[in-house]
Amino acid sequence: MDNVDVSAEADWQYFGAPLGTGSECFGPFSELVATWQQRAERADWPPRRGALHVEDFAGWLGRIFIARVERDPFNLRFTLWGTTLTEWWGIDYTNKTLGSESSSPEAWKGLELEYFKEMERAPFIGLASGYLTLHDRSHIKVIAVDLPCFEGRGFTHVISAHLRAEPRETVETLLPRCPISHFTGYPEPRRK
Repeated sequence: MDNVDVSAEADWQYFGAPLGTGSECFGPFSELVATWQQRAERADWPPRRGALHVEDFAGWLGRIFIARVERDPFNLRFTLWGTTLTEWWGIDYTNKTLGSESSSPEAWKGLELEYFKEMERAPFIGLASGYLTLHDRSHIKVIAVDLPCFEGRGFTHVISAHLRAEPRETVETLLPRCPISHFTGYPEPRRK
């Protein structure tokens, strides 16, 4: 990729946890992950987007996004972008694509899109952490859980809930019991 600001990759880290990981391992996200898991028709596959309802996110309203997966080219388009996320990012991403309003839209086409492509290929519960540097908000760090939704065998949506994090806080310190693998852009997240 040419002319890509790699600071986005330096500011963000991505992780995966197996679908069957106990919800109690997800700390502050545990209730949301439990609801998401309960809505799945099979324990080894993500739920359908239609199986989840707005009241399932009551404790996260303002701090969630729902994105629809687009193809040709692969991207995410946000169908819901919470009001608190708008405050943190300084932009309302509703009906916009991943990173399109950042200072370097091309930066998001690297590692983060690969992370979501891998979520389609071999579904997992995603976790992400980073600073909002490419939105001129380098003083704000967030940690998120990314929950995929499928229709049939196709990845159609992702629901993501966010926490504002302290600078020293990481996914590993927030979720010390969670069996996570660091996603580095390889074809499959490496397992511990």
